[in-house]
Amino acid sequence: MPYAVNVSAGEVSNSVSPFMGLAELLGRFIGGLLDGNPADLEVTYQGELAGAGTKILTLCALKGLLSSTGHDGVSFVNAPQLAAEHDLTYSEVSSVASAEYVSLITVKSDGHTVAGTLMTIGTRVETRIVSVDGHAVEIAPAASMLVVHNDDRPGMIGLVGLALGGADISISSMAVGPDPETKTALMVLSTLAPTPSEVIEKLRGTDGIQDIHLISLR
Repeated sequence: MPYAVNVSAGEVSNSVSPFMGLAELLGRFIGGLLDGNPADLEVTYQGELAGAGTKILTLCALKGLLSSTGHDGVSFVNAPQLAAEHDLTYSEVSSVASAEYVSLITVKSDGHTVAGTLMTIGTRVETRIVSVDGHAVEIAPAASMLVVHNDDRPGMIGLVGLALGGADISISSMAVGPDPETKTALMVLSTLAPTPSEVIEKLRGTDGIQDIHLISLR
């Protein structure tokens, strides 16, 4: 294992500790994109976090990934052991360069990526997901979220909204990230209740929908 198993709270710096919840959340989020199948994990730190003693954050991301892929009772202590049992590797990369954010965490696993940061808004510090699978978005995380990969063409947002409305699922917030080069787009939606599996499967079989994932961040 690349890191010591026993990490005490005293070793966590004041600059790193506020990001622990974000790192675990990003691990949970990418676990949802993997549809319950854990895979090798890479965590990239950019900006002020680079070189700031981020081992605990990488363990947080690993803990989140394992928790969202069917492992109960995951802790900082047993996460490395569970990763070894599944032949999963986990690593971290740091870069002081960060074009838009003071500090940015990006998790990568099995072809998927999710990036997030902490934003200061007045006197509050809020969590934001700012990129999913290469699409720029900005949305606050919620307990239940839906990630939709689709063709970038008129009517797709309405199609998804209509399907959720028909199932009495209310959308609390939404971010859309188009990619003009690939003519694809990505929707990230926060919903007040989890989207039923039958709605997800119906949308998945709809023309113009490339893929769809239910994300639980509870």
